[in-house]
Amino acid sequence: MNATLASRASIALVLLATAGLPGAAGAQYRLPTIVSTVKADSLREVAVGLRTAGRYRDAARLYRRSAEFRAAEDSLGFKCLTEAAALAYAAGDRSGARTDMAHAAERAMARGDLRAAALAYLDAAWIAQEQEKPRQVYEFGHRAEILAASPLLSESDRGVILQRIERVPGGTQLVIGR
Repeated sequence: MNATLASRASIALVLLATAGLPGAAGAQYRLPTIVSTVKADSLREVAVGLRTAGRYRDAARLYRRSAEFRAAEDSLGFKCLTEAAALAYAAGDRSGARTDMAHAAERAMARGDLRAAALAYLDAAWIAQEQEKPRQVYEFGHRAEILAASPLLSESDRGVILQRIERVPGGTQLVIGR
């Protein structure tokens, strides 16, 4: 009987010891996040170099890829997308710039940054207005108006957003640079 008791006790000790160790699944879960961040940072560095060299389309593409590798809560994802939008716009790719700004707004929303999301939606709406796409102007502008009405925004942030939306007889006109 002592052998059986000793066997059961040793099994119990082994189970307790393994229960206290970090699981392999937890360690594996952390690894892709680290690898993704490193890859995102290296893509961003290359994009900065391409932007400096005047290769705006290529730089915008790499900024987009850098944002894809970043977690939703990473604020650099938003910055990479807004940079990609600016470079796409400078390269003449208005559709790409509009899409990048809309994705940047979604990123800001995922992080809870309502002000940045509203301003990015307004930039996307402005580009859509330039492209004469009234449906998208309304869609993005309306999203910004909804965000401006949030009680979570300060009055100054609300004012900045609403100042960029100018009401004129017969419709809404977006104003950039105010």
